[in-house]
Amino acid sequence: MANNTTAIVEMSKDDNTYVRPQLELIDSTLPYFRKAIDVLDISSSSTPFFIVNFGSVHESNSIYVMKMIIQYLKEAKKIDNEEQIIAVHNGLPTNDWTSLFELTSEENSYSNAAYGQYFDEQCLPPNTIAIGFSIASLHWLSRKPCNVSHHCVANFVQDKEEREIFKHQSKLDLTSFLKHRSTELVPGGVLILNIPCVNDGNSLGFDNCVHLLYKCAKSITHIQQVLLDHMIPSYYRSFSECVDDELFARCSFKLIKDEFNKTNIALMDQDQNGNVSVDKFSKAVTSFMRSWLESSLKQALEINKQSTEEINKILDQFWTLYEQEIKANPHEYIACAYFTHLILKKV
Repeated sequence: MANNTTAIVEMSKDDNTYVRPQLELIDSTLPYFRKAIDVLDISSSSTPFFIVNFGSVHESNSIYVMKMIIQYLKEAKKIDNEEQIIAVHNGLPTNDWTSLFELTSEENSYSNAAYGQYFDEQCLPPNTIAIGFSIASLHWLSRKPCNVSHHCVANFVQDKEEREIFKHQSKLDLTSFLKHRSTELVPGGVLILNIPCVNDGNSLGFDNCVHLLYKCAKSITHIQQVLLDHMIPSYYRSFSECVDDELFARCSFKLIKDEFNKTNIALMDQDQNGNVSVDKFSKAVTSFMRSWLESSLKQALEINKQSTEEINKILDQFWTLYEQEIKANPHEYIACAYFTHLILKKV
């Protein structure tokens, strides 16, 4: 079993270069923020007024969401004074927090804070948060519960027992997440979740992009030795696994809204629309996948005691091959993604 340090995927330092796909997800979630603020039921004079992004990765996108939430609060007359707001960006200690504060340095209408801790633990004191949210983060697991065979993503492994182990870990993690958020939220506070998931056919919507990771890994001699450890610590739940009424009730949450949605991945539909060349498309897809998946492969190589020079050479070889495969058959990698949107209210 892997420990948390090994399993948790770190944020790439270049993540803000690839913010467009996540921005599409944020925009698809904005109507749920409006609905959540409509049912928010706390005193407008509460000071301070905490808004927390659990799983903040892209600094500019996290700030964008905070500004939209504040705008909705003002429109709904749910706050008396913007200065009472503290926007907390929660993420891993390894996140590029310097960039966050550079982007917020001129913001004086409300306060920004960062908290570097994985969200399977309590992050703020009890009864402090008015609005909490998480966008496209809850598929990441707190740990890799086991190694798997014949793939690097648990949803596609052939061994049923291995899949069930990851499914169980995802249940534990969601339970822990909701338990701690319930503790932190004030009564009447709201939690808005955008959870990456699978459709009824167990598809992620970008399956070919994920299958290609394993295909490329098998093609490189040095990586063949570490495939057992090349396991992305994630699990994509079904809609029914996301909507757990018994768990919600146990954590003192009332379900306000649940909805399954399909979202086109902006980086990956440009070729189909004729907006970019095959070369640009393959580079864009590869860069996007590399920005959030390379760390798991890098960790596997480090576990097997490869030198830094060897690791960098192997990674470059891997992603060059990945890009070439996409360039050869670009239309196979035009994709979408599926999400469960939830609005929960602390009772």
